[in-house]
Amino acid sequence: MIKYTINGGKILRGEVTVSGAKNAVLPILSAAILNNGVTRLLNCPDISDVRITIEILKELGCNVQFIKSDRGNTIEIDATSINSTKIGAENACKCRSSITFLGALISRMGEAEVAYPGGCTIGKRPLDIHEAALTAMNINVKSCENYMRAERKKESEEQERHIFLRFPSVGATENAMLAAAGTSESVYIYGAAMEPEIVCLADYLTAIGAKIEGAGTNALKIKGKPEYKVDQVNFTVIPDRIEAATYLMAAAAMGVNIKIHECNPMHITPIIKTLRSMGCEIKEHFYNTEGAAKSTIELKKGAAYGRLESPGFIIAETYPAYPTDAQPIILPLLATVKGSTLIADRIFPERFGAAEELLKMGADIKTKEYGQIIKGKRRLKGADVYSRDLRAGAAMIIAGLMSSGRTTIYDNGYIQRGYDGITEKLRRLGAEIWETQY
Repeated sequence: MIKYTINGGKILRGEVTVSGAKNAVLPILSAAILNNGVTRLLNCPDISDVRITIEILKELGCNVQFIKSDRGNTIEIDATSINSTKIGAENACKCRSSITFLGALISRMGEAEVAYPGGCTIGKRPLDIHEAALTAMNINVKSCENYMRAERKKESEEQERHIFLRFPSVGATENAMLAAAGTSESVYIYGAAMEPEIVCLADYLTAIGAKIEGAGTNALKIKGKPEYKVDQVNFTVIPDRIEAATYLMAAAAMGVNIKIHECNPMHITPIIKTLRSMGCEIKEHFYNTEGAAKSTIELKKGAAYGRLESPGFIIAETYPAYPTDAQPIILPLLATVKGSTLIADRIFPERFGAAEELLKMGADIKTKEYGQIIKGKRRLKGADVYSRDLRAGAAMIIAGLMSSGRTTIYDNGYIQRGYDGITEKLRRLGAEIWETQY
């Protein structure tokens, strides 16, 4: 158990650098087993979900090294020694993305047995979309009491496969892509997720030899092959857009002239637009360094210059709309704006653990069937609160930074699942925050 202690009300100044994307690196770690060679992933975050996924790779027989560096961590995966198709509950239940090993193992080994995944409790996250997608690709899928088992049937004379996802599930899209990469058939996926992390996975699969069209749209065409063998492939993970959004929210709440480096503003356009509508002044900078495209978001003006205005309403939906993962982290800001705000989440309608904790800090939030109505107050008060899930934990940190007095956040390891060095990064900005075991 981890305890975060924050002395609130401190102005934040300076610069912060975003780590590699949690939701991009995890499926790519699964995808790395397709390559009968070595994959070097650059710009990897040092978070518990990554460490757990590394243990899964080792469980399958891969040799894995995590190389820490101030300039970005590297993970080296040698999948030539893979010797198992089973992933037990000990590791799978600690990480939601473990389910993507189902599609990856099918492509590499022809079969898979994966214990049901864990992760944050933020609402219903059904696996039937995954099962339907795999079944459409000539794969036998069996849901058992504690695990899912899948086996690819023998290649048929079919030249094309068409998959229709009833919902643009990110995980189901990833599983379908990974399973499709291991067949010589042309696989079309309709209703696919369009997130930047999907594009990143497609880029990795392309780097090892798959042919993919339409990444970033809702219609994908994948032409894979039964075997991949690249002696060594180097691949850089994209920056984490939700981490960038988290620091942007903290900057909007308490920051003065804060620069957020290694982020892509186009990945969080709805968030930037929302904050601008509330009165924040945000600049986007694009430049080249050592031949590589870089970008920086700069918050010039936020709540430190006076109360922000309510945006009226926010609806979290599938990409490219306002993201569900950024829904909890804007709640502390909404709790202190002028006016009232309606916020609804069409992905996870029950995802309001952060709202319940904010009530302890003096927020005025009413729960309705269609969402939450938040009436802004001038200030939140420090309190003892709990981290209900990963993003709710980040929301509590932001709330603590904004509040008068001291806030203590009791966390069961949620925050470290998705944020690499959040305490150190915030302290460099001027926050008074400490992290201890209890």
